[in-house]
Amino acid sequence: SEQAENTLSLIIPAYNEAERLPIMLNATLEYLDTNRKEITELCRTAADQKGHSSELVRCEFIIVNDGSTDDTEKVTRKYAAKVKNGDTVKLISMHKNCGKGGAVKMGMLVSSGQLCLMVDADGATDISDGLPKLLKDIKVLVNQNRSIDSSFLPPAAVFGSRAHLEEESTASRSRIRTFLMHAFHFFVKTLCSARIKDTQCGFKLFTRSAAVLLFTNLHLRRWAFDTEALVIAEKLNVSVTEAGVIWNEVDGSKLDVGKVTLAMVSMGMLRDMICVRACYFLGIWKLKR
Repeated sequence: SEQAENTLSLIIPAYNEAERLPIMLNATLEYLDTNRKEITELCRTAADQKGHSSELVRCEFIIVNDGSTDDTEKVTRKYAAKVKNGDTVKLISMHKNCGKGGAVKMGMLVSSGQLCLMVDADGATDISDGLPKLLKDIKVLVNQNRSIDSSFLPPAAVFGSRAHLEEESTASRSRIRTFLMHAFHFFVKTLCSARIKDTQCGFKLFTRSAAVLLFTNLHLRRWAFDTEALVIAEKLNVSVTEAGVIWNEVDGSKLDVGKVTLAMVSMGMLRDMICVRACYFLGIWKLKR
């Protein structure tokens, strides 16, 4: 529909984000309001809809409150009441915490935009840098895969990437974190895919068809869900690329924990990746096309 063509959906998983969410939303809304014409043009050219409408792009913020025990829901309702320029804020509240993957899946499947941006509530990725880059790259993928039916936006995804920052960040990381980072990359390449260097950056752009294909089929609900999304994309021939983005560490990370807890989380992610590999290889998980 024309409304969907003019809508950019931003899916924001939020677990106990009452403090960081307002900062992220303020920065995002300010950027979008100031650069609405530029973002509209980028969205239109990405979706090959140039000249179809004179309307500026509208943003649909879908905040998935993943069983938070703080004021995340209250903060979201406050923002829903004050957005303007045709933008909307939709709140989805899960009764209990089901994991980041589950929250993103829920948000993607209720979104309505032709383009869907997954973005973390901490605002660690600079949207003024990242969004234009991802829109330009998804335009390339769309053009490469455009069918005769030009009204259909083919499945494509661009993963924001911090791989170019790896050397710089290693200097400030502890040995255990550096070891776990390299071990994770090794297992992603071995068990999932070697095409994407950084699967875990919380800034990814999908066309509507890609969002439906990938997240309808997604099984993993916690931290390693991005790796399964990449495996599904390869199996269903969804075009995927990555784009380097400006990323900054933000206080309050859910993984800012002790060494033992961090090691346990890492083992859980490895278990999930092995599960993904085994379940698709053995045909236990079937893909809907």
